[in-house]
Amino acid sequence: MISVRVATAVLAGVSLWGLAACGEEKTATTTAPVATSPAAKPAASTAATTAPAAKAGSDKELCQAADKAEKDMKAAMLTITQTTGGELSAADAKAMLTGFSKSLTTAAAGSDSKVAKIMTTIGAQAAKAAAAKDPGTAADTPEAEKSGKELIAACKAAGVTLSS
Repeated sequence: MISVRVATAVLAGVSLWGLAACGEEKTATTTAPVATSPAAKPAASTAATTAPAAKAGSDKELCQAADKAEKDMKAAMLTITQTTGGELSAADAKAMLTGFSKSLTTAAAGSDSKVAKIMTTIGAQAAKAAAAKDPGTAADTPEAEKSGKELIAACKAAGVTLSS
C-alpha cells in the first residue's frame, strides 16, 4: 500500500489534470470499486452520483463537469484514506484515474471545442497513468501540469473558475 504522503502526491498529480496545477485547477472522478480492494467501494458510491454527459455541452457545462469530477475524486480519496488508515493502494489509484479519464472523455465526447480537446487530452493522460505500475508517479508529469493549466485558462475564459 502507498502511504498518505504518496496518496497526496497522487491527488496532486490528478489535480494537475483536473485543474489544480495552480491552486484553482480541479478535475477528477471516481470509478467503480476494484474487486480486490474493499477500500475502493466508497469511490463507487461517489461515482454513481456522477452521471456521464449524454451529449456535448457548452464550454461552461464542460468546465462544470470537470470541476465536479475533481470534487468527487477528492471526496472518494478522502473516504478511502479514512477507511484504510491513511493508505491508498495502487489498485485504488488506478481505479480513480481510470474513472477520472472516463468522466472527462465522456463529458467531452461530441464536442470539438478547445475545452473538450483539453479534457480529452487530460483523459488520455490519466488513462496512461492508470495503466502504469505506479499510477501516482505516472500521473505527475510536466505534460499533465501543462494540460491542467490550459484547462484552467480555457475554463476561466468560459466564465468558470475551477475550485481546488
